[in-house]
Amino acid sequence: MPDAISTARLPRWMPIGTEPELCPAGTWWDAIRAPEGVGRRAVTLIEEQGLPVGPAILDGGGREPRMYFLMPVGIAARWEEMGTVALGLTCHVVVPQADRATGPGLHWYRLPTGPRTLNPPDGLHRALVKARREREGTL
Repeated sequence: MPDAISTARLPRWMPIGTEPELCPAGTWWDAIRAPEGVGRRAVTLIEEQGLPVGPAILDGGGREPRMYFLMPVGIAARWEEMGTVALGLTCHVVVPQADRATGPGLHWYRLPTGPRTLNPPDGLHRALVKARREREGTL
């Protein structure tokens, strides 16, 4: 897990107080929501290829733990992948504060490495497809 980034390099949308904030999708980023197990496996698949993983939020609470991958604005409008939900305009995501990089509860699974760092759509899509198929046993 990368260490927290310096406050000077934080994205403008990143909560820096002591509480998470509800942030609008479709302004600074869109988000892709995936089941936690599929999301974690997708991160591993990306890293095994030596590729960087952009910002990812883990919400491990509740009956259905989830991961949120922050993506370039506009991706939600054209995203199609079974078992995931694209969050763009009119949607919101609870974003943990910058210093919340470990659980339990809502935290950064992968912190942004800079103010404009997001997940590349094609690489994440391939990894999520493979992770879902592995989980379903349909590879």
